[in-house]
Amino acid sequence: MKIVLPFLSLLFSAGGADAATVAPHRAIYDLSLLRANESASLRSATGKLAFEIDGSSCDGFTVNFRMATKYRQDDGSVSVIDSLSTTYENGAATELRHQSKQSVNGTVRDSDRIKLTRPTADAEATVELKSKPDEPFTVPAGAALPMQHQMKLMALGGAGGGRDSSIVFDGSDGAKPFRAISFVGRQKPAGSIARDAENPAARPLKGNVAWPMTVSYFALDGNAETPEYQVSFDMYDNGVVTGLVLDYGDFALSGKLADLKMLDTQGCN
Repeated sequence: MKIVLPFLSLLFSAGGADAATVAPHRAIYDLSLLRANESASLRSATGKLAFEIDGSSCDGFTVNFRMATKYRQDDGSVSVIDSLSTTYENGAATELRHQSKQSVNGTVRDSDRIKLTRPTADAEATVELKSKPDEPFTVPAGAALPMQHQMKLMALGGAGGGRDSSIVFDGSDGAKPFRAISFVGRQKPAGSIARDAENPAARPLKGNVAWPMTVSYFALDGNAETPEYQVSFDMYDNGVVTGLVLDYGDFALSGKLADLKMLDTQGCN
């Protein structure tokens, strides 16, 4: 079982329609099994998801991410999948560096480093993989990096919500970009999300508005009607996510905010 998580860098890469409103923060979520189809053969799933975003719209943003989940199958067998990544995107959206490692029961199964460069934010990009140095590839012109995509969705929320279709690349699945179909709902007033009003960890969010979002990721090749995975959440206007649902098709995980620390904001010099 390989857990691919490109949407997480989307979730944690920006906090507003203007990059200057990004709020660096560190968040931890408790993961649990929300749903499992019979084909998943899953009895339970528990874990932690943690990330930290830091930087500025001038110097770029760095997201450190870790997700460790224990899956217990119907036959009693147990697998622990531990995924770590660090992603840097510069302020101009012309450079992306992504480093990732995934272990299963303590054994590294996937590890790579990716570097993307392009002359302008909407140009075709050249990408290099450390695991395949002699096989560079290109990402289509117009593809959005995580920061670009997030700002686009936040701007959509600020305009009253709606639907967006974008090609997105963040390096989390090697050379594979995705078609992201997103729906952004109308703004939720500050303090109106009961789940967060009752959660002490969400106390720093009591004065912030939020937008409900759902993002579905489709492979670019073929005409699949079913997404490879889907994520839904409430995005606050300072970039903090709550009510996280990670849907992989055969099963889905829920993420409850367990701890939140707002970090020092770095302005532009």
